[in-house]
Amino acid sequence: MKFICVVIIMITFSNAELVRGVVYDIDSKNPVENVNIILPDLDTGTVSDKNGLFEFNVFKSGVYTINASMIGYKVYSEKFVVETTEMKTHKIYLTKEPIEWEAVNVMGLIPSKHSPEITQVVEADKKINTDQNTLSSLLSNLHGIQVQAAHDYGRNVNISIRGSSDFKPGGYNNRVLLLLDGFPVSIPNSGSSDWNAIPFESVQRIEVVRGPASSIYGHNSMGGVINIVTRSGIGVERKWYPRLRFGSYGSRGMSLSFNGKKQGANINSSMGYSSSNGHRFNSGYEQARLSLKVNKILPKNQKIQLSIIGCNSFNQQPGFIYPDNPELKSYRESFRISGYLQIYYKRNFKKNIISISLATNQFKTDYRDRNDTPYDEKQGKTNYRDQSYIMRSQIQRFFNDSGTLIIGTELSFDQSKSNVLRNIYDSLEQNTVAGFIQYRRPFSENFVNEIGLRYDFRNISGGERYPIKNFRALSPKYTIHYKPNSFFSSYLSFNKGFRAPSISELYLEYESSYGLLLKGNPSLKPESLTSTEIGLKYQKQQSFSFFGNIFFNQYKDMIDFIYTIPVKSINIEEVRGIGIELGSNNYLKKTGSNINLSYSYLMMENIDSNVPLLYRPSHRFTLTFLQELSFLTFQFSSKYTSRQLYEDFLSNDHPIVENKVLFPLMELPETIITELNISKRLKNFDLTVKVKNFTDQRYVLIQHYPMPGRNFEFSINKIIE
Repeated sequence: MKFICVVIIMITFSNAELVRGVVYDIDSKNPVENVNIILPDLDTGTVSDKNGLFEFNVFKSGVYTINASMIGYKVYSEKFVVETTEMKTHKIYLTKEPIEWEAVNVMGLIPSKHSPEITQVVEADKKINTDQNTLSSLLSNLHGIQVQAAHDYGRNVNISIRGSSDFKPGGYNNRVLLLLDGFPVSIPNSGSSDWNAIPFESVQRIEVVRGPASSIYGHNSMGGVINIVTRSGIGVERKWYPRLRFGSYGSRGMSLSFNGKKQGANINSSMGYSSSNGHRFNSGYEQARLSLKVNKILPKNQKIQLSIIGCNSFNQQPGFIYPDNPELKSYRESFRISGYLQIYYKRNFKKNIISISLATNQFKTDYRDRNDTPYDEKQGKTNYRDQSYIMRSQIQRFFNDSGTLIIGTELSFDQSKSNVLRNIYDSLEQNTVAGFIQYRRPFSENFVNEIGLRYDFRNISGGERYPIKNFRALSPKYTIHYKPNSFFSSYLSFNKGFRAPSISELYLEYESSYGLLLKGNPSLKPESLTSTEIGLKYQKQQSFSFFGNIFFNQYKDMIDFIYTIPVKSINIEEVRGIGIELGSNNYLKKTGSNINLSYSYLMMENIDSNVPLLYRPSHRFTLTFLQELSFLTFQFSSKYTSRQLYEDFLSNDHPIVENKVLFPLMELPETIITELNISKRLKNFDLTVKVKNFTDQRYVLIQHYPMPGRNFEFSINKIIE
């Protein structure tokens, strides 16, 4: 259990008393930034700066109440005396609470401190993330999240939360919003993200919201939000983090990151390189990454931050291995340059925090044939040029009754050019204007209310000669939290999310390498999701925790692609889903053991339609066991996934009825995938041996897409101060 120690030193000058204080973490003794300090009697307050310092004026001696609060800590309130004749020191201790169940964490640089959804915080800790190297492999270990990819570093990664999407083009990878330090990093053409282009070596933690978050983030967050928080360099000495790894299939990687302070600025930078020959034909990759993040505290409680990330990646596109057609191969490969530029400014003014965020995302993607492609297999070059510009501003207000209000606006402008879109649309653009309001207030000692509302207006234009398509949505939320004691918490939440059709879903026109002609539908309607969720958690210090969630989702006008001639996008009128999530974490201090268990159940049903719902397994179970010994650390993890449906669109047995192709409905078998990690600290080096797919299971995440068998990885890490 941690505490915050707040030391307030009062000195007198002129006709006012200057109240000055400093905030420390009692365990680490580091200063704590962004602690809210409020004097409700005087209707004033402030926030601690990077050094934990704060100050404000009191114009009359007397007895006052001071409130000190910060996300993840219990609110503490106490009376103190301001005197002109004597300087006193007053100490306040705040007890830290587990923050993964306070639904207030998806904030990054575009703060959303009062999101109603459960937010899981995954720290850079082997006990939870099983020492993964990519975002997709880490997320696959978390409950309620399904990941589909050709390999760990694959470009075409589909992230589905609570069954929000499958591997077909409709809704593919665009119902879960990826944030980088709070900034959206979606690709305008599809609304998806380049999940594995983010420098993983600079990641401090990952925040996961399951369920609709459109009341804060609007489009593409109807299934959930994943926020990657990178290191900031605050509160640490200068440190270098070199890492080297190599393993099966000719895989290799190296990275170097720096975290520290220089000339009053906090700096985090990294560079990394990784590559592999791939576990089968045409499945290799190569990737180079750079990042720089600088933030600095300015006078008058101001802060500014600049972040730049670049990634140059090469990915081969492995094809299907289909027994009935052994000649079916993919010779495609892709190149992408991704760039992210983010600027953030914040100022604390009395009881207000004002912030402005600016960002741009740039993507240059080219697909081409391999040099050894047979003449009759060549498809030529395809390309995508995507860019987006985002501005978000908001003000956060603290009230005497511990209520907090957030009001903000968001503007975005996106452009997309591609030769796989219909050539009659010469200049595809989409613009979004949004406003939102969030309010959180306790109405008793044990209950907290959270309400929110966001309005979105988006228009999409295909050029001057074509009509503009307009989409509007109103996304409300309401959550009530109940916390009778420090061990138990529960909540009931109602949320509505939405997603406007992406550019590719509206205007795509492309023939795949396996012969399917994909065509968008300009008449698509926006889709929405209404979610009801109830959850509870029990946590006894750090030794034991248990959680349980039940949710009911109702999709309206869900966008999907169906196998007609050509394959086209449609709206499915109604889809319902119900799910249960359970889990526990048990740390045995005497033996140094940690056991983490999670289970997810999902049932989804297409109402009044015969369009099947694919790639949504009913049961998923994860076990992670970690044993810390004096001479090494041993970790074992296992993931079970039940059977799941898919349509065999490679089959020649496909009758056509009313222009609809009826492909056979098949099942992927259940899988149990295990990993084994052994790590040891030798002098100043951390050595790790990892065995993936320990039992050499033959399995697929996508139909006829075999995944790697048993493979090995060895890594060396060192911290240089």
